Amino acid sequence: MSVMLVALPIVLVEAGSGYTVAAIVAGAGGAGAAAAALPVGWCTGRWGPARVGVGSLGIMLVAAAVMASSIRPIILGPAHFFFGGGALGVMLSRQADLTARVPSALRGRAMSVMGGSMRLSILLGAAIGGILVDLVAARGTFLAAGLGAGIGLGAVVPTARRPESEVAPVGVGGPTVRAVARLNRRPLVGAGIFGLLAMATREGRMVLLPLVGVALELSASSIGLLVATGYTADLLLFPVSGMVMDRFGRLAAMVPAYGLLAVGLLLLLLAKSTSGVLTAGLVMGVGNGLSSGSLFTLGSDLAPKEGAAAYFAAVSLVTDGGRVLGPVLVGAVAGTWGLDAAAATLAGVMALGLLWLVVVVGETGP
Repeated sequence: MSVMLVALPIVLVEAGSGYTVAAIVAGAGGAGAAAAALPVGWCTGRWGPARVGVGSLGIMLVAAAVMASSIRPIILGPAHFFFGGGALGVMLSRQADLTARVPSALRGRAMSVMGGSMRLSILLGAAIGGILVDLVAARGTFLAAGLGAGIGLGAVVPTARRPESEVAPVGVGGPTVRAVARLNRRPLVGAGIFGLLAMATREGRMVLLPLVGVALELSASSIGLLVATGYTADLLLFPVSGMVMDRFGRLAAMVPAYGLLAVGLLLLLLAKSTSGVLTAGLVMGVGNGLSSGSLFTLGSDLAPKEGAAAYFAAVSLVTDGGRVLGPVLVGAVAGTWGLDAAAATLAGVMALGLLWLVVVVGETGP
């Protein structure tokens, strides 16, 4: 997914598309994730996480092949929509599996490891995406992203072929998504709104940094490495996130973490050189690293015992709206007022999210 997020803005802007079109196409993956949330929850509750993982990776493979056939926005946008839906299916199926296996007292650490593994993939994808655009152009880059999804099949196909070895799917025989949403309205809204604002900031950052690199006239490889450098700090800190969440509470980890993400965006306003952008990216990486697994943990803390998979789907439907909102905000604001205004807007969104987290959600840990 991160290969696509880095490559798409670079490819489209260099091909003559404006910031708005590039951001909308990049954000189509988030829209696909939001649209897939409820179907994925329904399928996970009935067929198990492994089979949902296999189907989701297959969708990503097909979507990547379609994207490799053309670099026209009208093709890339819908294909990226389905690619994002597949990526969401992989994530939710893994979260449902871990929630069934891991007790609450260890959940922060377990979810931070899941978040850390995703950050490793973002680090690799960001670096590789920019380099591939230089080496094999857009179509080869999209095929490489599909190859990544194909490799992932090796992790889930064995379990899908032996369902008796899998933990019983969360939510089998339980309430429907609609019933779960009705019975758990308050925690759903609390976790969902915070997740939406946090995800909007995270995804907006992934689109904003490549656009800043293009504005500084950096090569695609340099832009990819610039984005990846911030994720190096991100990756190194994920064990700290889990330890703090389990020992001192969820807010003790989340408030400083997301606060640093907002500070890094404000530093981007002052950055007029590669070193300035690198510094801002590192600060954002530290903040994002300290938040590793926080949204997974928050969702798992608040999930009911009956219908957990349906609850995750309902929360993701709200949260993944942020994956659409972030890139669209960046594109709309940058196209009208410039990239500095887009960075300030994302910082404001994150500040609003922190206020919601402290006042409305509160502490959810054991």
